[in-house]
Parts: sequence; structure tokens; C-alpha cells
Amino acid sequence: MTITTTFSEQLSEQWLLERTYHAQLRNGRELSVADFTHAMKQLTDFSLPLSSQSCKSKLPERLPRQKRTNFSVPLSTWREISQEEAQALYQQGSPILLYGEHVWEHLKSASLSWSPNRNMRVIISENAHVQPEGISGTEYAVCYRDLKRGTFSNAAWRAWFPSDTATIFDGSAQGTITFLRPCMQFPYSTHYTVVAADGHIHEYADRAKAIEGFAAFPVQEVDNGNATQTVTSPQFCYYHEVICPSGTYRLEFFGRRMDEQGYQVKEGADD
Repeated sequence: MTITTTFSEQLSEQWLLERTYHAQLRNGRELSVADFTHAMKQLTDFSLPLSSQSCKSKLPERLPRQKRTNFSVPLSTWREISQEEAQALYQQGSPILLYGEHVWEHLKSASLSWSPNRNMRVIISENAHVQPEGISGTEYAVCYRDLKRGTFSNAAWRAWFPSDTATIFDGSAQGTITFLRPCMQFPYSTHYTVVAADGHIHEYADRAKAIEGFAAFPVQEVDNGNATQTVTSPQFCYYHEVICPSGTYRLEFFGRRMDEQGYQVKEGADD
């Protein structure tokens, strides 16, 4: 953890466009940006059938398992709050973020895993030096909860922390949970589009419909002469359009520019 300056609107916009996540604790320190960002980028659907919510439940399954899909949060800055504040905000419809750490350590009596001998290491990597295996470490767990958009978490949270709301808010959960609320929010909208092979852009209401539409569009073959053809395929794009103080920006999470920073949307510009 590091000490940081007070989060501002300008910093929040900068970090949002950089696609980094920041969380300030009540003691004035900030969570590791690298570890926190890595954990936030691993969020997926938190989808379990009702009967799986408790190992003691004997109810039949009433909800099917859903295919896990990635989820990206267009909120770059978070601030620690109390458990009571988090519960009240969540019930009022505000998104909250739960954060926890799980420290692991290999038992000394555990059997050693197979590793190449000195000669094999020279052949593989031209280096006979033995890389030390990790004997301990920390997993960073995050869970995003929003009554409107749903619940999303990373693998570390699902493995070590509770999934049901009651356990989280009544203080009976094992392990320490840090409750966070958005520090700075900018209005945004989520878009799912498909660019057909002919260049026309089609927008859909949700991811499922966009994927269905994407599968329905055929590829387009263009005859260039001399027995050569160019094949143009449809393109799927999922992005957030965020209204920041300095303008409207697009953050692509699947598409041609998903590995780039957020970029400003020009009036009349197409995807």
C-alpha cells in the first residue's frame, strides 16, 4: 500500500482513460494500483443456481448455470466506507465494491513438484540457474455488486469469500472484507454493436442479442481479379461511452481498439 494524494475529478478521468483502478482506504493509504487493477480486470458473471448458494440447501435448482462473461467497470476511483454505509448504499441502488485478501503458503511437508534437472534447464533456457518456486503469496479478491447490473467477482473472491448478501452484511463472513463506494462517477452508457461486412453498424440492446446478430451476418467475398479474393468478416464491439469533464470518451473492452486507452468520440464519428 502507498500513501496517495486526495482523489480529484481530473485524476479520476485520467485513471479511467488509462484503465487503471484506485482505492483509497480510511487510513489515508491506497491499495496497490497494479494488484487492484489486475483483480478488477478479472471480473466475470457471478452466476450460481439458487440451490448452490448454501451447501445445506435441499431446494431443487430453479436457476440454470449461466456462461461466465467478462465485465468491465467504468469507475476508476473507490473509497473505503463502513459495512453499515455499504449496506445502505447498496439497498438504495448504488454500486459497491467488496475487497479482500487471501494469503496462501505451501506446507513444508508438501511433496515437491517435478522440475527439469541441470542439463535439461540448459537445453530449454540456456541457463542452469534454478528459479525459486513461490512458497507464499497473496490473492486479491474483488466483488462488484449492483442491483441494476448484477453481481460480478473474480476467481479469488469465489474461492475464499461468501456469495450471499446476508453473510456479507451481517459480519459473519470469514476473512476481512473491505467495503468501497465509487469516489467519482461519470455518466456512461454501455453499447454492443456489430459492424457488418458491408460497413453498416448495427446496435443491440444487450450482449446476448449482439452475439446472436454477429453470428447471423455472413462474411463478404470481393473479387479482386486475377483469381484473388478478399474476405471481409463482421466485427463485434463492446464498449462504454463515458461523459467526462473534458469530453465524451469511448472505452472498448472488445473490438479493434480494446487494447488502447480510452479515446475521445468525435461528433458524427462511426465505430
